[in-house]
Amino acid sequence: MMWNNFPNLNRTGQIKYLTMQDGTKLRTSSWVSNSHSHAIVVLVNGHREYMEKQSEFISDFLEKGYALYAFDNRGQGLSDRILEDRSKSYAENFDFFSNDLKEIMSNLVMTDPRANELPIYLIGHSMGGHICLRYLHDCSEKIDKVILMAPLIGFNFGKGLTDIIIKSVIYCANWLGFKKSFAFGQTNYLSKEKRLIKQKLLTHDDKRYAAEENIIKSNPELYVGGATFGWLKSALHSIHKINTPHYLDKISTPILVVMAGDDQVISNDAIQKLFSKHDSIKLVTIKGARHEIYRESNLYRDELWREIDDFLTVEQS
Repeated sequence: MMWNNFPNLNRTGQIKYLTMQDGTKLRTSSWVSNSHSHAIVVLVNGHREYMEKQSEFISDFLEKGYALYAFDNRGQGLSDRILEDRSKSYAENFDFFSNDLKEIMSNLVMTDPRANELPIYLIGHSMGGHICLRYLHDCSEKIDKVILMAPLIGFNFGKGLTDIIIKSVIYCANWLGFKKSFAFGQTNYLSKEKRLIKQKLLTHDDKRYAAEENIIKSNPELYVGGATFGWLKSALHSIHKINTPHYLDKISTPILVVMAGDDQVISNDAIQKLFSKHDSIKLVTIKGARHEIYRESNLYRDELWREIDDFLTVEQS
């Protein structure tokens, strides 16, 4: 199926559904390399995201001469959902996400006619950044550089006792059999008031935030509601794994980590603690930016692109 529903794309892409080893079908999109492409980019979405939401970001890469691959994570977008109730975000284990990325790399990206000669860049936002790290640790596919935007290394639950209490409630809820129930403050529908609160967590840009709502109105099947207790527990288990001593020692790929200075979703302290002592990792902060840097207002988004362009300059020259 040809790509025809995303605005502002200057190259025709192709949508394809790939079946994972466990039978789950994931929606993917691709703009394969041609004689003018100077690198291949693989985008990995964050929690509750889908490809249409990143259409402007995708357009930017295409205009800069990259081939590009993207997909909806299982349980999100138009990929297979895990629960019958499509509004609930759920995961039994984050291993599934990194395994999905491995299959997509092997069965889609590496079949690109120029995959063996062009640099391959992996770019993940939030949960997508987390998945990228899991993949880099476990797999040996050729990846030349990685960019992690506001990666999920720890939740911003608060300090000290608040953090401990929230995590305890998550584990207790799972133990009591509520793993498939919405977690506190999570719902299948956001009121106008809650949408305004959500926007203040994600972006300063009213138009870019409104664009997402218009996308959902045009295709409600893309929508995912709040996280379940089961998703949160699985995320906490995977976060613990990434933060174990020497976990990053197995990863030698150059990495750019971009923190959102005003991130109220992800813990910047956790990001700094994990990455700051590794020579192959460049850590930068975009001051004042909210969590979804790639669709922030131009003040912050332009700075993000300066960091991306500078990081990838060597291969483009």
